[in-house]
Amino acid sequence: MVVLLTGGCKNGKSNTAQNIACSLRARLGGGLYYVATMESTGKEDDERIRKHVENREGLGFETIEMARDIKRLSTEKDKFLKHGTNTFLVDSLTALLAGEMFRTDENGEFVQDFGAAARICEDIRVLCEEKDFNLIFVSDGIYSDAALYDESTDAYREGLALIEREVAKTSDEVIEMCAGKEIVHIGSGISELDFMRKNRKMSGKEKKGILIVGGAGQGKLDLAKRLVGEISDKDIYSFKIEDSSVSTKAQVPGGYKIYRHAERLVRGTDRSAEEIAGLFPEGAVIICEDITCGIVPVDATDRKWREDAGRLMQALAAGRRVYRVICGIEEEIG
Repeated sequence: MVVLLTGGCKNGKSNTAQNIACSLRARLGGGLYYVATMESTGKEDDERIRKHVENREGLGFETIEMARDIKRLSTEKDKFLKHGTNTFLVDSLTALLAGEMFRTDENGEFVQDFGAAARICEDIRVLCEEKDFNLIFVSDGIYSDAALYDESTDAYREGLALIEREVAKTSDEVIEMCAGKEIVHIGSGISELDFMRKNRKMSGKEKKGILIVGGAGQGKLDLAKRLVGEISDKDIYSFKIEDSSVSTKAQVPGGYKIYRHAERLVRGTDRSAEEIAGLFPEGAVIICEDITCGIVPVDATDRKWREDAGRLMQALAAGRRVYRVICGIEEEIG
């Protein structure tokens, strides 16, 4: 089985991938491997790696460090394969391409390898021919923003898109994660996904309030107004960047039916997404502009904001009906 999980940062891809991998291993036996493709470039990466290790602790994964030449999972499989169908969680294609495309050579010189994406596609074709493998690939949707980039960044973004398309060709499941919810684009559902969905439906908890997510100008506010019904501009509150101080003061103004730009509340704050999500009045309609699907920002504050926005969307989705809007078309995803 081949599975691709993509979507914005901190939207729940890794947790869902781990659940799928553990479910497959429980049913089919064999080894359970976490293929770590990231090479740390500093403290931020060290902390990110530490959290990933902590998150999968106790799940039974054996870690394989493989930042380049991913086909070695096949060509060197005698080193680690166990009896049964082995399950590999490759996290992530994003880091794998970065390691292949931007690296130092044997002389310590920086190299930009624009043939890296095509080479990785060929490696993936080799892996997908294996009959005793389950392959779960995690990637990042970095294609939805309005910025203009230099040649290297454009090549990287185009390369990752090429790799995702290659994986999707042979995938049994292609799953997009948004606000912690699974959207299946190919396939009819894996047992673990079905199990999680049934648990959510059978939990008996009434969903109070609505979360609407999507890109800029997609029609989120129009949907909110239709869902609320009788409404005037006085019923709508739109957060500004300077309102991020609200998260420190533990205040969100009451008396409104719709809250726009909730993602602005997590810029430059150290409070958790769960704390901030708890500030909103019960039953309100909350709109988040999805800023998690673009290239990683250069500025550290914006990098953190991008990740915290993904965490906030997941926190706000808990206990609420969730809609995603694209091109004015809404889809209820949870």
